[in-house]
Amino acid sequence: MPPPRKRSAVWSHFTECENKKAKCVYCAQILTMPSGNVCNLGRHLKNKHPTVPLVVERQPVPSAENEVPGCSGMSAPPLPQPGCSSSSLPPCLEIQTTSTPTIVSAVQPRVASITDFIQSNKPIPARRAEILDEQLITMIAREYHPLKLVEDVEFKKFVGMLCPGYTLPTRKTLSESLLPKLYEKVLEATKKKIEKAEAVCLATDGWTSINNDSFIAVMAHFLSDQQRTLKMESVLLGCIEYNARHTSSNLCQFLKNMAVEWDIQNKITAVATDNAANITAAVREGEWRQIHCFAHTVNLCVQAAIKQIAPTIAKAKAVVEYFKRSSHAQAKLREMQKQLELPPLKLKQDVSTRWNSTFDMISRLTEIKTAVITTLALLSPQHALDENDWSLMEHAIPILKVFADITTEISAEKNVTLSKVIPLCKLISINSKANLREPSPIMEIRELVIKLDQELDRRLAHVESHPLYTEATILDPRFKKKSFRNEQCFERALVALKQKVGNATVAPPEVQVPEEQQPSTCSSIWDEFDKEVAQLRPANTTAAGIVEVDKYLAEPILHRTKDPFLWWSERRHVYPLLYKYIQRRLHLVATSVPCERIFSKAGYTMNDRRTQLKSKKLSQLLFISTNK
Repeated sequence: MPPPRKRSAVWSHFTECENKKAKCVYCAQILTMPSGNVCNLGRHLKNKHPTVPLVVERQPVPSAENEVPGCSGMSAPPLPQPGCSSSSLPPCLEIQTTSTPTIVSAVQPRVASITDFIQSNKPIPARRAEILDEQLITMIAREYHPLKLVEDVEFKKFVGMLCPGYTLPTRKTLSESLLPKLYEKVLEATKKKIEKAEAVCLATDGWTSINNDSFIAVMAHFLSDQQRTLKMESVLLGCIEYNARHTSSNLCQFLKNMAVEWDIQNKITAVATDNAANITAAVREGEWRQIHCFAHTVNLCVQAAIKQIAPTIAKAKAVVEYFKRSSHAQAKLREMQKQLELPPLKLKQDVSTRWNSTFDMISRLTEIKTAVITTLALLSPQHALDENDWSLMEHAIPILKVFADITTEISAEKNVTLSKVIPLCKLISINSKANLREPSPIMEIRELVIKLDQELDRRLAHVESHPLYTEATILDPRFKKKSFRNEQCFERALVALKQKVGNATVAPPEVQVPEEQQPSTCSSIWDEFDKEVAQLRPANTTAAGIVEVDKYLAEPILHRTKDPFLWWSERRHVYPLLYKYIQRRLHLVATSVPCERIFSKAGYTMNDRRTQLKSKKLSQLLFISTNK
């Protein structure tokens, strides 16, 4: 017996089988048709393949009397309800079966809504999948997720709900394919960026992971001239596992290899490091100029000074430790803060490796002093601080706050920093001398002030004699001469600067023109003139440099909060020699703090869920996280 005649348009998406069944041409699912009803087939298309047009309707031509201005289409008829027969389907689903071919005019397929695409499990285009893969590995790198995130059941469900057509890469694919591929892409882009730099300042520091692996990070700071506007750039050259001994020779060779790898060996103007003896010797062996980390130096001064109040600091640490260990004490402290209408602040612990942490600890204690005193009196009187301890901390806070603010400001990455050192040293000195003149009723505070002043003089007295510091300060339109305490240091720096600016002239490209044969008598006539011109040319160059420097110094000082890069960009044609030279000075950084931040990222990256992460993968993740 011949099969029933196919009258519904739904059959263009199915193959008829025996026993009143049909097979979907898209997913091969077998569906039943009770009593020959095709409604199941229509529902299957709608639910499983929403992007496939269910209905092909004729576009009726509206009569003149029924036409509505501004309307050019008709809405699709409703889908048939379950239980309806094929004969009851709307006319738009019927197909002509006569032998005479029929041309259907004005056919308009159903337009899929945005929810149809979201719910679709149809594979997405390859290019779209590549973009999603790259964003996935970028998210893992920058947000410190483990690579096994793609194996988490709930994450897979979440991605499946967002984009059913996207297939998550496996952990192995992430590690062995996508991560190296993105690393190479970011590496190439970073090299193109740094090869345009006029000069580079390196910053380096060391770090030990929770797996006791030693790493060295090297960052490069330089100025980019994008769209005729100067901008400070900082890129990570590498955070690399380093298992050799940290001797000065080994560290020097490590830095040289890094410079050669990035082709910047002739662009390095200085290396910013901490005050460790081995790295100081390494920079000296490499014949580079060294910038001692200003934040580290300030921290050394403060740490030496607060030894005068060490017993009180130790008691304060014990109080904080008590609250950190006891959840009951923490709850009681929060309750007491609420009762006293104090802000719900948490205590901060002093950490030897964190700058400003001592100041942060005693500052927070004094902010919620009443709540701390009351809670300790109720729960642990033996930890209570006496009145003298509270008085010491309250007097020390305004003295130490200056250094906390300075450390925060000087550690910025996107701003000029080295030019701020001399002005800040001047302000620190003024503040220190004022504290010395201020009589203090507490002997320990008096000793703290004296020790702080001595350490500052010992560690920071050289900055006005250092060419890099002085030139960066003079060339910063916010400071110029204003920040120098020593007039002679300024004059010496100014003379040297004028000479260097004059020598920084870049000759225009020479056009090679074939020389005409001149008679020997003619060439001998001009010999004396050519010698005189050759002798005058360097003098004229130096004179041009002097004129530019003098004219620059005569301009009004830029407001401290304004952007010196924008100021110079607007005057690039007014001071062409100076503009060329500032690119070798205003990129210099005053600290190695950016490297410290890299290690903070490394700590997040090498967390408890990622202790098995190999060093090479860690380095690649950090590189992407910093440079992308």
